[in-house]
Amino acid sequence: LIIDVQPDVISPELTSQLLVNCSVVNNNVSELDALNSLSLSRYNETKNKFDVLLSLDTQSLSLKQLVHFRHAQVSFGNQFLAITLHNPTQSDARVYRCNVMGNSSLGKNISIAAKKTVEFKGNLTALIEEIRRLKKNDVKRDELSGKNNQ
Repeated sequence: LIIDVQPDVISPELTSQLLVNCSVVNNNVSELDALNSLSLSRYNETKNKFDVLLSLDTQSLSLKQLVHFRHAQVSFGNQFLAITLHNPTQSDARVYRCNVMGNSSLGKNISIAAKKTVEFKGNLTALIEEIRRLKKNDVKRDELSGKNNQ
């Protein structure tokens, strides 16, 4: 079971998207004989618990999106769930959890989870560099439009 986040640190105005991917790799979670469901959650600090964002029934490939985002894309398959959040904010910097549920060879219900943390950094240096880059582009554009108007 793998949960991957890209990037694991988001910064305002600099991070265009956050990808959270939850997957069972090589059809193999050694403790499970049968895979029943896969879910993706994120920690809610106010409630002190994880809120399920997406839940996938791996038998029917039925997806439930329990939290709706304005600017997001969801993708899924029989062994993965992914959400891409566009222009993530500080509120998206949380702990994300991937949970797989299934049965052991003895028929026992088993749940396995993996977690990853996304951090928020108000990177002032990077923000200043981006402002400088944009100003340079504006100056170049003004110079070019001045030459074209002559």
